[in-house]
Amino acid sequence: MFDTTLIIPQYNSPELTIQAVQSLRQHDPTPWPVLVVDNGSSPGTLRAIQTARLPAVEVIPLARPGLTAAWNYAAARCRTPTILFLNNDTRTLGPWVPTLLTEHGTTRAMLTGVERRWEPHLDPPVELLAGWCLAVDRTAFEAVGGFDESLELYFSDTDLQLRLTERFPDRVRTCVQPLPLVHIGHQTTAQLMERRSNWLRDRHRFRSRWVR
Repeated sequence: MFDTTLIIPQYNSPELTIQAVQSLRQHDPTPWPVLVVDNGSSPGTLRAIQTARLPAVEVIPLARPGLTAAWNYAAARCRTPTILFLNNDTRTLGPWVPTLLTEHGTTRAMLTGVERRWEPHLDPPVELLAGWCLAVDRTAFEAVGGFDESLELYFSDTDLQLRLTERFPDRVRTCVQPLPLVHIGHQTTAQLMERRSNWLRDRHRFRSRWVR
C-alpha cells in the first residue's frame, strides 16, 4: 500500500505534464500512483500523454469542469492516507515525496508543503503554504468536503487551508524545506484568455467569506 497518491491537473501543454512525471520517475524509485486529471484539453493533448506511456499514471479526461472541480474528482478516487496535489509545471531533481510525507506520520501535521507564502487578501495577512505542492491528510480533506468548487481556479487552496485550520485547530500546517523540487510557475493559467476575470470573480467570493 502506498502512502500517497499524486494528483496532477493539466489543461493543454502536455509537455509540462510529461516532463513533471518523467522527472519524478527518474529521481524517485518508488512508483507512486499518479492521477493526471485533464481539464478539457484538446484531443491532441490527451494523445500526447497516452503516447508518452508514463508508468503508473492514470489519465482522467474531464469536460473542463474547472481546476478545483477536477481536483475534487480525482481526490474522490484516492484511497491512500494522504493526497498530494502537484502542479504540472514542476520538475523533480531528487527524491522528495518520502520527506514530505514523513511529517504526516510523526507529528500532528494534516497538511505539508514545500514553500511558505503570505496571503495578502486576508486582514491581517496569514502565513500559509504555497498551493503548487500540497500533501493533505485524506480523512481531514474529506471531513471539510474537499475544495470549494465555487472557487473555480484561484484561492481554492487558500480556502482549503483556512477551513482545515478552522475545523482542526489542534493540527498543524508544516513546511518541509529544502526539497529537490522546482516550480516554474503559472505556465497553465498564462494560456487562459479569461484569466483576469476568473481571478476577480474568485477573489470576490473568497473575500466575502473570509474578510470580515
